[in-house]
Amino acid sequence: ELTKSTVVSLDFAAEGLDVSKASELARTLHDDEGLLAVYVNVHPDGGDMGEEARGVKAELESDLFIPMTDYEICVNDEGLRPEGGDDAATALDGGWDGVEWELARLVARATLPPAVPGSDVPRVNTPSLTMGRHTFFLSLSFPHVDQTAPYLEAMCRDVDAMEYRSDLIAKCDDRFELSYQLQRVRRMCRPHAVRSPGLPLAGSTRVIEDSIPVVFTVRTAHQAGTYPDDEEGNKRMFEMLRVGLRSAAEVLDVESAWDPVQTDDILTRAEGRHATQILGSHHVVPNEVSMEEAVSIYRQCHLGGRAHGAKVVLSVDDDSKDAMALEAGKIAQSLCRSKGEPVVPNVALLLGKEGQYSRVLNTRFTPVTHESLPFVAAPGQLTANEIMATRLVMGLLPPQKYGILGHNIAYSVSPQMHSAAFAATKLPHSYALLDMYNVQDLVDSDFWKDENFGGLSVTVPHKQNIIPYLDTMSEAATAIGAVNTVVVKKTKDTGEGSKRMLHGDNTDWRGIFDPLERRLGGATASSQKGSALIVGGGGTARAAAYAASKLGLDRIYWNRTPSKAEELADAFGGSVVSDLEDGLRDLSDDNIPAVVISTLPAAAEFKLPDWLVKGGQEASKGGPIVFDVNYKPYQTKLLSQAEEAGFDVVRGSEMLWEQGVGQFELWTGRTAPYGVMKGVVLENCLPKEEGQ
Repeated sequence: ELTKSTVVSLDFAAEGLDVSKASELARTLHDDEGLLAVYVNVHPDGGDMGEEARGVKAELESDLFIPMTDYEICVNDEGLRPEGGDDAATALDGGWDGVEWELARLVARATLPPAVPGSDVPRVNTPSLTMGRHTFFLSLSFPHVDQTAPYLEAMCRDVDAMEYRSDLIAKCDDRFELSYQLQRVRRMCRPHAVRSPGLPLAGSTRVIEDSIPVVFTVRTAHQAGTYPDDEEGNKRMFEMLRVGLRSAAEVLDVESAWDPVQTDDILTRAEGRHATQILGSHHVVPNEVSMEEAVSIYRQCHLGGRAHGAKVVLSVDDDSKDAMALEAGKIAQSLCRSKGEPVVPNVALLLGKEGQYSRVLNTRFTPVTHESLPFVAAPGQLTANEIMATRLVMGLLPPQKYGILGHNIAYSVSPQMHSAAFAATKLPHSYALLDMYNVQDLVDSDFWKDENFGGLSVTVPHKQNIIPYLDTMSEAATAIGAVNTVVVKKTKDTGEGSKRMLHGDNTDWRGIFDPLERRLGGATASSQKGSALIVGGGGTARAAAYAASKLGLDRIYWNRTPSKAEELADAFGGSVVSDLEDGLRDLSDDNIPAVVISTLPAAAEFKLPDWLVKGGQEASKGGPIVFDVNYKPYQTKLLSQAEEAGFDVVRGSEMLWEQGVGQFELWTGRTAPYGVMKGVVLENCLPKEEGQ
C-alpha cells in the first residue's frame, strides 16, 4: 500500500533493467498515485558514463525524467572525490555531504504546506514573514557562483536571502549547469547562514537551520535585465523559471508583463506540487508613469490574486518623488482589501540614484548590495547596514523594549535567546527580565508606560493575570485561557496621536505542536494517529490539549486533582482517567498512546507506569513519543526512563526555542533566526559537559 511516506527508488542505470516497464511504473507513481517525484540528475562526466549510457540518459530525460518528476537534484563529481573530503572543492561545497543535505532540504521544502497569498498567520512558509519587515535579499551578479566565495560569510551576516540572477550565469541555457550552480551557492552559504528560518523535515526530529532562502530570478532586457525578451527568449525564460521551481526555490520572481498562457502554466505548476512563493514583478524602464498607472502595475503584479508578493520598480526624473512607488503600493493594497482580494507584501522601489531613499522607505524584502563586493548589481543600490542605520536615524526603526514578565524567574533563558535573535537580525531592540510579584507592579512602571514598549513574554504566575490588561486576544489564547505573548500594536495617528493596542497571544501550544508534528509526519487530522496522554492540569496542560486537538490526536487526561482533568475534557474534549493503571488500560483496546505530554514540575519526578513502558516496547507501532515540558533540568526522571526504553523524546528546551521563535515573529513581523535561538537555549540548558 502506497502512502505519502512511501519511498520508491527507480535506478535506470541498474543492470538488466527493463526500461519500458520502469518508465511505465514511474508514470503510474507520479500521475496515478500522486507521489512526489525527484530526478537525481547525474552529469555524464561526473557519473563516468559511457557513450551508450549518455544516449539513453538524454532520451529518457526529455521523455520521462523531466515530465514525470517535480523536483531535481544535480550531482557532478561529488561521488568521485577523494574519501575524507579534504580537497578544495569539497571545502567549498561540502562534497557528498552537501549533496545529501541538498536532497534533505529539497524534500523538506516539497513537503511544506503551500504558501497562501495574503496570509499573515505565523508559520513556516508564510509570505508576510519571508518578505517581512526589515528583511533584505542580496543580488548575486557573478557569472560563476564560485566567484562569490570570498564574500559569502560577510554577506550572509547581513541579509535574509540571496537572489540567484539566473540570466547572469555564464551557462544559463544549460539546464544542468543552471540548477547545479544554484545548489552550489546554497551549499557554500551553509556555514554562514545565521539568519535562516527553520525548515522542518517531516517525519523526523530534524530541522534544517542552515539553508538561506533563495529568490530565483530571470530578468529580461525589457525589465532592466539581460535575458533576450523576444518570442524565443520568452519561451526559454519560462523554461528557466521551471528550473527554479524544480530546485525548490523559496521565492520565484515572475515578471508580470509576459504571455498570460505561459504565466498561468508556471503558476499552476507552482500551486500544484510546490511550496514556492511567487513574487510578481515589473520594472518600468526608462520612462516615468503616472500614479494611476503605477497602481495598475501593482495590480498586474498580483497575478490575479495568485502572487504572494508584488515588486514594482519605477523610474523618476528626480528624487522629489521618492515615495511614489510606496504610495502606489498602498493604494493597490487598499483596493485589494476593498474587493476582498489577497493583500500581499509590496517591494516598492525607484531606479537609480534618484531612487536611493525609496530603498530606505521600503521596509519589506529590500534588494541590497554589500560593502565587501567589488561592484553593485544595480545603480542606486545600498547596503543593508546603510539602510538600517538611516532608518534608525530617521525614526523609521525605533528601538523597542521587550521583556519577560513572571515571578521568581532568575533561571529564565528568554533574555539571552531573544537578545541574540535581535542582534543576529540587526534590530536595535532590547529585552529585560521583569520579575514582578503581580501584574499591576509592571503596569505602574515606566517600562509599561514607555512609548517604545513593544511587548512581553509572560510566564508563571501571570499567564492568566495579564488578561484583564489586554485589548484583544488571539483565537488560540482565548481557547487556552492563557497568554504567554503580548504584542503592542499602534493604531494610525488620527490627529490626536496614535493609540496603542495590547494584543494577547499564546505560542506555548506551537512549542508543543511543532516538535510533535515533525515526529508524527504531518498535521493532517486523522484518528489513525492515536491518542495523547496529557499529565497535569495547569495552563501548560491546556496548551498541550489545544496542540493535541490541532494534531488530530484523541485526548486523555490524568491529574492528581480529578476536577482539573475534568475541566480540560470539558474545554477541549477527550476522556479523563482516574489512574494510569487499570483506568488507562481499560479505556480502549489500543491503550498505548501515541504521545505522552507531562506538564508536571520536574520536582514531581513523574514516571510512566511499568506496564505502559513494556507495552510500548512490544507494540508493533512502537512506543509513545514522550514530551516533558521542563527545560531545567535538561534530563528529568521521565526522560531518562523513556530514553532507556527506546522511546522518542522531546525536551522542554525544544519547546522553549519553538515558542520563542513564534514570539519573535509576532513582535517583529519577520522570520526568526532559528539556529541562533536554538543554540542559545542549548548553551544554557545542556549540562556543562555536554554543552562544551
